[in-house]
Amino acid sequence: MVPVEYRMAARVARALREAGEPRPARELAYRALAMPSVAPTQLERVIEPVLDGRFFREEGALGLWEWRYPFPQEGEALVVLDLETTGLSPSENEIIEIALMRVEPGRVERFVRLVNPGSPIPPFITRLTGISSADVADAPDVYTALEEALPYLEDAVLVIQNAPFDLGFLRPRARRLGVKIHNEVIDTVQWARRALPRMRRRGLDHLIRAFEVSIETGARHRALGDVEATWTVAREMYYILTAGEPRRVLEV
Repeated sequence: MVPVEYRMAARVARALREAGEPRPARELAYRALAMPSVAPTQLERVIEPVLDGRFFREEGALGLWEWRYPFPQEGEALVVLDLETTGLSPSENEIIEIALMRVEPGRVERFVRLVNPGSPIPPFITRLTGISSADVADAPDVYTALEEALPYLEDAVLVIQNAPFDLGFLRPRARRLGVKIHNEVIDTVQWARRALPRMRRRGLDHLIRAFEVSIETGARHRALGDVEATWTVAREMYYILTAGEPRRVLEV
């Protein structure tokens, strides 16, 4: 279960983004929290406990630190990465989809490829991802796909949800191409331990619910959809953890 204050904070942040400028706390409480039974004089007391590091206060109004400093910082490059696979074992299963998003200030590049695993895709994986053996019949093998993907990782910090899983598949296959993946890594599960300490479970579905991230139908458990969701929750957590003090991602 997601603690209600996290979802309430997400709604306040969304209301501010829709407004595009700082707004009074009382107005935000009324718009975002849908509590018409609460007396207007009490609304600010209701909203105060849910506010986190994303919000600043200025002349009686609330705003968002994302309006004041960027993520990532100037000179930084982040690559958000996700894989879909035929199972959980890097030695016995194979990658069937690779997606990444390289983010630098003022620039975003996306890459996505289906991968032919060289064997039939198990039915339960098809039910989970929507990817069938027919979909990947004409797709490149994993090494061809990686040769296209790996250049995007150059001089970037990797941002991955549950990083040990994806890196467990990625690193040995990259080594067979003569490439060592030595990038610094941010695991959004670890960020969530600090940003959302009352969350008992920190899987991507739970983080999506905590931040009320909008997901297109069919995008979950597809690599690019999960990359977009991971980027969104990572961005929210960056501002929670920096709380008005701009820092490079590895300093967070």
